Amino acid sequence: MELIKLIKNFKRPELFTTPSHAGKGFGDFAKLVGQKIFKYDFSEIDNFDNIRNPQSIFKKSQEKAAKIYGTKTSFYLYNGSTSGILALMLATLDKNDKVLIPKNCHISVLNGLILSQAEGIFVEPDYNPEFGVAQALSPRKIKQKLDEITDIKVAIITNPTYEGNVSDIAAIAKICSERDVILLVDESHGALWNFSDKLPTPATKLGADASVQSLHKTAGALTQSSILHLSQNSKIQPDEIQKSLNLINSTSPSYLLLASIESAIGFLESKKGQKELSKTIENILKIREKLSKLEGVKLLDNGDSTKIFLKIDDFSGDELSEKLTQNYIEDELANEKGVLLLCGLGTSEKKLKKLYKAVKKIATTKK
Repeated sequence: MELIKLIKNFKRPELFTTPSHAGKGFGDFAKLVGQKIFKYDFSEIDNFDNIRNPQSIFKKSQEKAAKIYGTKTSFYLYNGSTSGILALMLATLDKNDKVLIPKNCHISVLNGLILSQAEGIFVEPDYNPEFGVAQALSPRKIKQKLDEITDIKVAIITNPTYEGNVSDIAAIAKICSERDVILLVDESHGALWNFSDKLPTPATKLGADASVQSLHKTAGALTQSSILHLSQNSKIQPDEIQKSLNLINSTSPSYLLLASIESAIGFLESKKGQKELSKTIENILKIREKLSKLEGVKLLDNGDSTKIFLKIDDFSGDELSEKLTQNYIEDELANEKGVLLLCGLGTSEKKLKKLYKAVKKIATTKK
């Protein structure tokens, strides 16, 4: 834990630097969160290394992360997975280059098109009318589009989908490799995949050139904490990623976020973290089974069990969401058919039982 040790052992001088609160909080926010968060809110301090050109602490920490993930290089992202998507696109695309994109991509990919001035070639995933969601993107559609338009340079795949549908990345990577197409995977919702064999295999182990994962979504890190990976055989050079990240990231990085990234990875790799994650997944699988047995309740059969997408007969997704809110359950999203309950490292057994109780009550009561 390089960053944690650094922050913990820091002998504070009189700081005439940013942030100018100098370790002391003021106003209502300080009353809300306490003083400790301000004590550790550093940005640019002498001998603290520079995330824009890592030479010591950040270099060691990211190298350790890459070893844990089995990647060529991993980059800490303190501006969310959006910054990773943009950096990958800026590093691999020039003006008028063609990039294959699924229509259910994240908005950051569309913003990447604007910044890179590349041309988006869109492919539409199959649709699941029962649940109103996009299916996993089939290799067949990727192959068809790449054969149709032979000068596509990059393909960006969203995997898993927001609702947890998982594509065959190994097959897609093979198709892309045979055509010398760079494969980037928006794996934002797959941040736990590296740490459990009960979850899908991460893209960097299946032939993708790069991926981005949101540690804050499911892996217990603070909001905006993410990580970018280059696979061992990636066609992308690490220096190009660093240059692109430096174009779009703040020059005043938050050490709270960076330490949160390191800590989340370290915990998941530890025996305690492995035990906690295994227990969490086991509890999720149990509650999924119980929910599926309730009359009128249907669960999406997706590849990532941590995404519980369900519907209840006679309720629209918005109506179900409203009912859940009345029972003090906040869903991640609702569409016309159902709702998504996003689970992660912080999803306790007690929390899941409360969800089951609420769904059972709604399903039993009906309209």
